Amino acid sequence: MRLLLAIVIAACAAPVLAQGSNPMSWPLVQKQLQEHWKATYPTEKVLKIEPKGGVVYYATERKTESDWWGDSRVIEKDGQFARQGALVTVERANRTQARFEVAALFQKPASAWQFRQIVVGKVEDLTAAKAGDLPSPADAARIFTAAWKKTRPDFDVHSIEVLKSEPRAHQDRRWVTYHLAITATGTDKGSKSMFGKRYRCTPSDFSSVLKLDGGSWVADEKMIANINEAGECKPI
Repeated sequence: MRLLLAIVIAACAAPVLAQGSNPMSWPLVQKQLQEHWKATYPTEKVLKIEPKGGVVYYATERKTESDWWGDSRVIEKDGQFARQGALVTVERANRTQARFEVAALFQKPASAWQFRQIVVGKVEDLTAAKAGDLPSPADAARIFTAAWKKTRPDFDVHSIEVLKSEPRAHQDRRWVTYHLAITATGTDKGSKSMFGKRYRCTPSDFSSVLKLDGGSWVADEKMIANINEAGECKPI
């Protein structure tokens, strides 16, 4: 879990310190962010670190802290402080990517700026982690065809067309939802009214899902088995 900390900056002091003779450099911030991430999140690979806005300098820092009983207090501290916003893009162990909005906090007790901590804010999951990492439409159609033949013996599948796909990710899970057009003929293992007739089935997106399992993309067969053919398959 990333550190979340409420820090209120006295912005009125920024113009005064921003004119100092020893401004904080971006390479210093970038280096500290890289080292912090490597030490704190060793399973994540930093892909890119970008500045977000300029350095904010301030002379007074107010920090709200809460004790065990839920009582809070404001601690005010004077000095020379700096804050640099940044965007950190990382790749997780499961090859998903995420972009973190962070703030690197520094203090200058003497002549040099010293790193204090990083505050993590908004996190954006980047679902399409790498080009070529997601199944191609042809691969998806092949996987779904095999899954339909296994889980839906009431249909003889002739073709599956990928109309739309949307990759998704949450923490260590990755999946892709699909809007498919399936051409199939009803068999004697299904409804008598559908036997021998040709249909075009267009299931809801949540019914056609590929999941990344052990490095391979597999169909969610339970969702396919639960497709309502009466409502989602039309005769052609």
